[in-house]
Amino acid sequence: MEFTTDAPAGVRLFAAMSDIDPALLRKVTVFSTCTEEQLQLLASAAVETHHATSELLAEQGVIGHRFHLLLEGAAEAERDDMVVGTVRAGEFVGEIGLLGGGPATATVRCTEPTRCLTLRRERFWEVLEAEPAIALRILEVVCRRIVAEGQAPTHTHNVPAAEPA
Repeated sequence: MEFTTDAPAGVRLFAAMSDIDPALLRKVTVFSTCTEEQLQLLASAAVETHHATSELLAEQGVIGHRFHLLLEGAAEAERDDMVVGTVRAGEFVGEIGLLGGGPATATVRCTEPTRCLTLRRERFWEVLEAEPAIALRILEVVCRRIVAEGQAPTHTHNVPAAEPA
C-alpha cells in the first residue's frame, strides 16, 4: 500500500517495514549487536523507498536525515566529483546523518532503479528514547570501528609530573 508523507520529489514511500525481516538490519554494522527485539523496533520505524536512476541518496556536505539500506539496485559514491566507490544491495549510506546529524562525506547517486529500507533520523531517535539500550549497543560498535580503522587518537596527553616536595 503506497502512501505519501514529507517525501522528497520522486520518492515513493510504502508501508512501514514491520513485515520486513529485522535480520536485514543485523547485517548493518552499527546495528549488529542489537537484540531481536531492538531490531524489530528499528525495522518498524523504517519504510521502504524507491529511487530512480540518478537520484541522490546523499549529497556531500549536506546534513543528512536519512539512513538507506539498499535492498535492490546500486549507487555510486562521489567525493569532490570523483567516484570513490559503489554501494550495492545489502550495503548502506547515511549512518552519519542518522547517528549525529553531520554532513554527508560523499554524494551517493543511484546508478539504476534502487529499493531501500529507509530510516529517518526523527523516527530513529524516537526508537532510542523508547529503548535507550540500543544507543549503548551502537556506541560499542562505533567505538570498535574507530579503533579498527586506526582513527583512535594515538597521542597521549602529557601530564606534568608532580614536583618533589
